[in-house]
Amino acid sequence: MAYWMFLTELLVQRLNFHFKKSLLLGLLFFHISCSGSNPLSDLLGSIPSKVASSKVAQKVGKYLPTSSREFGDIYAMESQVRNHREWVQDKAKELKATKKILRPLLNKSLQNDFKFYEFVDANLDIMAAAHKNILSNAKTEKKLIIRVQKSRRLEIESKIPGKEKTFRQQFITLDNAIIERKLSYEESLSKIGKALERRDIELVFITKQKDDWLFISQGLFDRRMELQPKIVDLTSEVVNAVAESGNYIEIIGIRLNKVDRLNRKLDQLDKFFVVIDKIAEKEKGGRVYLRNNPEKKEEYELRFDKSVEAYETHLEDLTMLLLD
Repeated sequence: MAYWMFLTELLVQRLNFHFKKSLLLGLLFFHISCSGSNPLSDLLGSIPSKVASSKVAQKVGKYLPTSSREFGDIYAMESQVRNHREWVQDKAKELKATKKILRPLLNKSLQNDFKFYEFVDANLDIMAAAHKNILSNAKTEKKLIIRVQKSRRLEIESKIPGKEKTFRQQFITLDNAIIERKLSYEESLSKIGKALERRDIELVFITKQKDDWLFISQGLFDRRMELQPKIVDLTSEVVNAVAESGNYIEIIGIRLNKVDRLNRKLDQLDKFFVVIDKIAEKEKGGRVYLRNNPEKKEEYELRFDKSVEAYETHLEDLTMLLLD
């Protein structure tokens, strides 16, 4: 019973993650599909070629739809503001941690590598300015929404008193500026990372590693779930064997005990995968750190790799036990 309760709870956690991930990506698609033009396409066409060809721009660009409309209603606007605020909250932690981890290196570079210091410091300023601007514009977007919601006369197609633009047009203008600033933030972070790489230093973000880990662990968990119907069938066989008695009950009972032991081992590994980011942060003293030897893996990374190997071995053993 305890095993099934744990499995149910773990499945809920996995589904919650996928729901949040799908929701955030869905909000991006929804925003783009609700805008009068394709702001990201326009933006990528207007920024310098070095930026347009960067991984950041390519990553954003591949999600662009071919057609779009304006924000259809006030609820679409509210969803977009919530999306921006989540971004702001997450990046506030990221920016603070990045500045903290780079400060000793920058202090040293101020004396012996001023060009590097100046470059990194300037990009940190760009990131901070972008973050501040996005927060400000998101607040302004929210104020526009509140003005419409509190008035019985106004709607999103109404002109803003004293201005030529409607509330929706002004919202889109603000939103395009936010998208541009987000690209600016990510581009500066990428530039800092590349500058460090040229000095054989890697800027590691554990929160970004977590996305890769979760992709791997989710794939393993899905394979485990595919075996659950066979485990249920085996349990039913035990019940029938008990009713019929005979030597068969001993044979199938041994199989079921082996399956149970493997499931307990998989339970422990699933629990580890859920908290691997916390373990990594505790080991490295934060969510961001500098790796002076990019080829060398940290203890938490080695532990993750070994856990993946162990999980795959247990799945293979479980599959063999459940063969008809």
